[in-house]
Amino acid sequence: MKVYVILTKTATIPGRMIQKYTRKPFNHVSISLTEDLTEVYSFGRLGKRNPLNGGFVVEDVRSGVLENATTAILSYEISKLQYRRIQKELDWFQLTSDNYRYNFWGILGLMLHLDLSAKNEFFCSQFVGHILELGGISVVGSRSQNFLQPCDFLYEGEMEIEFCGLMSRYLEQFELENEELALRVLA
Repeated sequence: MKVYVILTKTATIPGRMIQKYTRKPFNHVSISLTEDLTEVYSFGRLGKRNPLNGGFVVEDVRSGVLENATTAILSYEISKLQYRRIQKELDWFQLTSDNYRYNFWGILGLMLHLDLSAKNEFFCSQFVGHILELGGISVVGSRSQNFLQPCDFLYEGEMEIEFCGLMSRYLEQFELENEELALRVLA
């Protein structure tokens, strides 16, 4: 069993601003328990038009800004217990998503090296770090989760790089597998 961490370089205005500040290749991070990324979770904008309306999101990597984004898919081998813990927490976030907000102050704090986090507020890398920590996977080391950036997940020693390239290329392999399976069933 694996948990997947999805790093992306989005071309949105907030994404470009984050990338300009961090000077790193990726500006967003998400998490999934499915290899084909049918269920992907993060914190980001809730609507297409207003970047200031943010919170917990279930992302569709097959359309929108993520479909053609440059991506790195990382994985971490986990136990059944870790899988259940992570799934339970993701289910809880989905069930109570109205209780959570995007941590805009936390982003400012990250830039100023101040902890400006509030209860029930996350930005994408805080959220993914939080979920992994609950699953017993530490990516923080000795520093606070409130200062995690998307590229920090590349340096977590146990993470395996599954793929680097365009998201659409990564997803093609699953479309081909599904087509081959359908042909075998019909034959």
